[in-house]
Amino acid sequence: MRLHYCGHQGCRERLPISIRYCEKHKADNKPSDNFIQQQANRKYNQLVRDQEANSFYQSKQWQSMRDYVYARDMGICQICGEAITDRKIVDHIHPLKYSPDEKLDSNNLWTLCNRCHNIKTSLEVQIAESPNGTNKLKHIKSDWYKDKVMNLRNKDAK
Repeated sequence: MRLHYCGHQGCRERLPISIRYCEKHKADNKPSDNFIQQQANRKYNQLVRDQEANSFYQSKQWQSMRDYVYARDMGICQICGEAITDRKIVDHIHPLKYSPDEKLDSNNLWTLCNRCHNIKTSLEVQIAESPNGTNKLKHIKSDWYKDKVMNLRNKDAK
């Protein structure tokens, strides 16, 4: 059996190669929330998101536009008004999948907190499944999303 030293700096306990930390140091070296989120994003990009969209979101053009919109919105969620402290989410008001011609239009982009983004995404899924839903998603205004998302947030708070 191949052995290696515990991954904790200075620890000399030998372990099987499949175990990274000894029992003493396992609790000290739990993955951070940021690391867990990165792994979830990587898995989503590989397994769920279509590859054309995935390559777009990795492009320099998108990253530059995302940074511009985030700065323009001053890191404030455009739906609830809260400062964004976790993830930098710049969202397409009209989803990329249904309005690819607006993919780099700053008027079609806004900064959202994680909670508002998740609610908006679930609304988009519901709308897409409704009759004429894909056409509706091309034309819904940001004010409509603001009202719907805030109503749903307020219902959750009660």
